[in-house]
Amino acid sequence: MNSEPKKIACLLITHLGIKDEIRRHPELADRDLILYTQSDSRVSRISSVRPVVFDVSKSVNDVPVGMPLAVATRRYPDSVVIQANVSSYGKVFAEIVSKLEKIVPAVQVEGLGKAYMDITRISRISHTKMINSAGVNDAEISSRILRYVPNYLQPRLGIAHGKFPSYLAAASTNSGGATRVVAQKNGDDITRITSDFVSSFSIDHLPIEWKIIAALHRFGIHNMSDLASYDLGILQARFGAKISRVWQLAKGIDIDRVPIGKKRDDVYEYISLPFASSSKEVLLTAIDSILHKAYRRPELKGRYASEFLLECSIFNAPVWSKNIVLKEPAGTSSRASFSIRSIFSAWDLPGPIEDVAMSISRFSGESGIQLRAFTDSREDSQTISEMFVRIDRQMQSKMNGINSLYRIVEIDSVHPLPEMRAVKVSVDFSSSSSVLPTNMPEEIKVFESNGIPVSIAVPSRNKAIGMTSIPTSVRPVDMWKIDLWWMPVPVKRVYYVLQTDALSLITVFKDLSEDICESSPVNVSGSRWYRQNY
Repeated sequence: MNSEPKKIACLLITHLGIKDEIRRHPELADRDLILYTQSDSRVSRISSVRPVVFDVSKSVNDVPVGMPLAVATRRYPDSVVIQANVSSYGKVFAEIVSKLEKIVPAVQVEGLGKAYMDITRISRISHTKMINSAGVNDAEISSRILRYVPNYLQPRLGIAHGKFPSYLAAASTNSGGATRVVAQKNGDDITRITSDFVSSFSIDHLPIEWKIIAALHRFGIHNMSDLASYDLGILQARFGAKISRVWQLAKGIDIDRVPIGKKRDDVYEYISLPFASSSKEVLLTAIDSILHKAYRRPELKGRYASEFLLECSIFNAPVWSKNIVLKEPAGTSSRASFSIRSIFSAWDLPGPIEDVAMSISRFSGESGIQLRAFTDSREDSQTISEMFVRIDRQMQSKMNGINSLYRIVEIDSVHPLPEMRAVKVSVDFSSSSSVLPTNMPEEIKVFESNGIPVSIAVPSRNKAIGMTSIPTSVRPVDMWKIDLWWMPVPVKRVYYVLQTDALSLITVFKDLSEDICESSPVNVSGSRWYRQNY
């Protein structure tokens, strides 16, 4: 067994989405920017009845990822608000990773803007390939890696003996720079050097659930040295078995490796889910969307793929990955989907999935007469699919680029939240929003008396004055409450079925769990009302 300590480089690009938007819109460089999604792709993707913050510019303080957009804009009323194009940001980063794979033998992507590279045995790097000769140093390696990242992204690089310390090194360095935490000469104690470096960092950097981090803070453990000084048995008794790994990280011990063997011509695709979900059908729908995108790319034309690396970000948990190898190479997205679905049925999901990425590799050409027997049916299916895409794009041209044709995929027909019962999937898989939520609630103005709705302001379009709101008297005919405290982002609502003067029925709810400004009272006026769509 080779005990040589691994030297890991971490490439870190913070605020990638913000930087990409400013590149495309330079006039926004000096403005307060807030990017939002209907449900955050990294932290709080469950039950988004309102847009939430995806990323903010450096000038926007005290606005964490996942905060309701309404709260963020109240704090920064003059900010520029932009809907995040998560798929586009993913492609920007995928292009960088593709270039790095040509000079580094092992690259592992761990979220948007973060990638690890095993540079242990890199000796010399040219512009396009690695050359095995002596004499290269860390400075040259760092320079070459950073050279593949556009300057506007202001990348950071950390080098250390381990993935976690290399991440901390990258996080602590200046934009466009590199920091290394490595042995300076033979005989140096690498573990001690790494431990000394890690010790001063906050435990907030640890890759573990936020609930455990909060519990550690309440216990009086605030930085890595605090955690490392505790007896592991005491920690396990109080915080569970998961504490063992982060306890080792706090001591500067990280045995996790960057997997080697990824093909340089891999096809990479990424998609952000509309909400975090433990539903297999949601994940399979995302996989189908990724496969459709991938098989439409020129690199896969006329080729069959047999290996699919699935990587999923899990709410407040490490990345979950599965390597799928098909017995029969797949030449179409439908064939790949069928095979993956049959394998997938035996797996259990580790938690709510937020984002999905897939690398497709091990390519071959036409693979024989048995697969050719299905050519006609595949071509027919492809023709029909392309026809719908053409129709959708024609309609987009008349609807300001908005997708118009979707199919509905049922997720959980009895879920207490209607917006989490199904998703809609665009027929145009190249769309940046190929998978979207359904039944999303709309904010509505409700007038109350002793907490009971007595009238509502219904949006109406008047030809003379445009969009307006008409007060309408109502009376409750039904009421119920839901308290989904067990969800990663708890949901607490009180629902009313209201009858209008015209005898029509409308369902509304008050969101009792929504964050509010510090200046707002925590009562009737502090909560928001929504019309529930079905």
